[in-house]
Amino acid sequence: MSAPDVDIAIIGGGCAGLSLAARLVHSNLFISVIEPRIAYTDDRAWSFWRTASDPFEDCVHKEWTSWTVAGQGDPVRRTSSHLRYQTIRSEDFYNRAQDLIAQDRHINLSLGVRANDMKRCNDRWHVETDAGTLSAQIVIDTRPPARNPAYGQFFLGREIRTERQVFNPNTVQLMQFRPARSSGVDFVYILPFAADHALVEVTSFAPHNPGRDIYAAWLDDEIAALDPGWTETLRTEAGALPMEVGFADPAQDGIIRMGLGGGAARPSTGYAFARNQIQADRVAAAVIAGRVPDTRLDSRLTHFMDRVFLQVLATAPKSGPALFEALFRNAPADRLERFLSGSTHPVDRLSVMASLPPLPFLRAAAFPT
Repeated sequence: MSAPDVDIAIIGGGCAGLSLAARLVHSNLFISVIEPRIAYTDDRAWSFWRTASDPFEDCVHKEWTSWTVAGQGDPVRRTSSHLRYQTIRSEDFYNRAQDLIAQDRHINLSLGVRANDMKRCNDRWHVETDAGTLSAQIVIDTRPPARNPAYGQFFLGREIRTERQVFNPNTVQLMQFRPARSSGVDFVYILPFAADHALVEVTSFAPHNPGRDIYAAWLDDEIAALDPGWTETLRTEAGALPMEVGFADPAQDGIIRMGLGGGAARPSTGYAFARNQIQADRVAAAVIAGRVPDTRLDSRLTHFMDRVFLQVLATAPKSGPALFEALFRNAPADRLERFLSGSTHPVDRLSVMASLPPLPFLRAAAFPT
């Protein structure tokens, strides 16, 4: 019997798939990345707290050392002497990943090709695509989730330039809470690149997407309230991130699931980029060593904490702003940010737990839904 066409077929060349492929450069494994997009565009930005090295550090567009959360009271401002809140433009990420892949003749990125079906036959997988059948020893599926989560983060944002200097370029506005336009917790997120240049985004933590019309009107109102003078829209981004404990698409036996459909998003916040990198590190190390990778990112205790927190948000969304304010006001410096970025260190977890008012969480823990 002839050998498979490739050692690994990576289904999906988005953030998760390209992050994995970048780590497999020079591994001497034959790899095919199958991506339906004909070309990559600057369609989003990923932001996160930098806690570890990864192959995309030179793609950082801007970084900040302070961030705020605000409800009805004074804003809570947090700073860090060594953690950086960073943003990476998708265009830079895609270009960097393609440059790395081009260095290895064993890796092929197939754009404009869709994987339609995968079947196991004897000792290999047969991946049916628009371009024909590909056989592979290992299949790693990084495609977006096929189902909607029970609770998620939904957003619409515009990167704009303004006539007037209306932004503080030194501080990220993580959450400016607003009266609810969804059935969940609503806030505005501002990522400032300069005094006259920022990404302004309206966001909901909610059980369902309120819809683009509601978001577009809300975003118009928020930008107008800045009194910016004329504005130029550079790009628009929209999305939905799962906020559900244990969220993952069911995969066929033997297929490795990664990315948002494989539980990469932080259940309690939706942060995903740094966790995609952690997952890619683990999967790459395992397949290079010939082991079956463990893609799980969270312990049972972390799942329990996230489940209780999400239950409070889902059942009492009006309490959400006060809970987030308490969290950012009371958590020790850096520990909350590390926790949100994927830290499982016991002290980080305990610090987060101790920063929240106990009563609503004790009720949620005692009476889970």
